[in-house]
Amino acid sequence: MFSIYSSAFNLIKNNFNYIESINSFCNFADEVVIAVNKSEDSTLKVLKSLNLNNLKLIETNFSYQDPLLDGKIKNEALQATKEEFKIGLDMDEYIPLWQKDIWTNLAYQLRFDVYDCYMIPSINLYKDKDHYFSIGHKWYLHKGNLFRGAVNFAKNQNGTVDTSRSDTCELIDSNGNLVSSKMFDNDINSLRSKIVPFVVHNGYLNLQDRVLRNKNFWKEHWKIESGGTEPAHKVHESLEDFSEGYHQHNLDI
Repeated sequence: MFSIYSSAFNLIKNNFNYIESINSFCNFADEVVIAVNKSEDSTLKVLKSLNLNNLKLIETNFSYQDPLLDGKIKNEALQATKEEFKIGLDMDEYIPLWQKDIWTNLAYQLRFDVYDCYMIPSINLYKDKDHYFSIGHKWYLHKGNLFRGAVNFAKNQNGTVDTSRSDTCELIDSNGNLVSSKMFDNDINSLRSKIVPFVVHNGYLNLQDRVLRNKNFWKEHWKIESGGTEPAHKVHESLEDFSEGYHQHNLDI
């Protein structure tokens, strides 16, 4: 029923806890497809060594100077999936396994729904696994015959992207338009009910690692995406850049 797809590059260099994420993917989904872009470290080698039956690796060779890099890698993984329902996750995300029945029921609803995608809440954990700083939404669960890439209204004429409006990995149709979607309630009390699904994002658990990734890749890549301008959002380049404001979630993650 489910294909989880993701992208990977320089996982070792950037201190990703990739084993925990991939194990959770493979325990949750019938098929896991990861597009692995050329890396400066042993990312491809270590992923091949995992030897998980439902894990499929796709090798890609996109330029790191390509403004559309992020979406292109994710789209390669998406297009290689075979199951009816797709779940796009990053390498620092996972779905708690106890939610499997919730997602299965959602998939059955989606099969007959007018929407192409369900936008699911994302819990951004902060500093430890008991706290969070925000709850957003992302394109997680969707039907097939869709793509990842820059949406038309955010594309610049020179091939870059207006990062204040979008990024390069939106869920789009074959014409580059956003797909129709239903957004689920992301109120913390709704999530505590164990009825509303959510995805856990670990990207801010270790703030030193977050700073490392921003310095090693994201700060420069976001400038490449936008054609040389500073990103529209804040880039955390030191521990002092992070806020002390965060909340306890009391969720079973």
